[in-house]
Amino acid sequence: MAEIDWFNKPVENSRELILKEAFKLFLQKNVEKVTVPELERVTKLQRGAIFYHFKDKSAIFEEVIERYFFSSLNIFYPIPPDNICSLKLYWELKNEHINKIQNWFKQEDVPVDPYIAFFHATEQVRLHFPCFKERIVKMIDVGKAYWCQVAQKDISLLESRTGNFIFFGNSFEALYWRQCYIASYSSKDIPSYQEFII
Repeated sequence: MAEIDWFNKPVENSRELILKEAFKLFLQKNVEKVTVPELERVTKLQRGAIFYHFKDKSAIFEEVIERYFFSSLNIFYPIPPDNICSLKLYWELKNEHINKIQNWFKQEDVPVDPYIAFFHATEQVRLHFPCFKERIVKMIDVGKAYWCQVAQKDISLLESRTGNFIFFGNSFEALYWRQCYIASYSSKDIPSYQEFII
């Protein structure tokens, strides 16, 4: 199954429905602003059905974060650079991943941009989720390692004989996330590698 495909599967039970709809709400609002009546409305389930599966709203939030935030649906998720031998191709692969996330947002009628949603959600998760710092740092470190791995295989860098692959990998990773952050404040997508480099 492809990275994001499991998010497009039909919801099979009410527990999954609660998690999916709660995730969409948490992407848009602060945790304390998401209410049980709102969960009832979006899931079309009664309070008793919601709390049959979860002890309270905090339990819903924690499971949502485990299932969705630390998954390939997150713009921060590290994408393995299998058989990618250039920073240009990896940049395009990362953009393709974000396009899939944007399509999921459209399909699910999430009325907020994924960049805004995940930068906002990251701050909410940091405030309310145990062990968040360790988990996000690990995710970021894996992402940096992938960029460096690609830089080490990039022919254009090999020809330049610079040999400083870690510098190039870290630099491109930082530039990419800078572009994501800028995109959260504008309606533009991340530029293609060519647009960005030229």
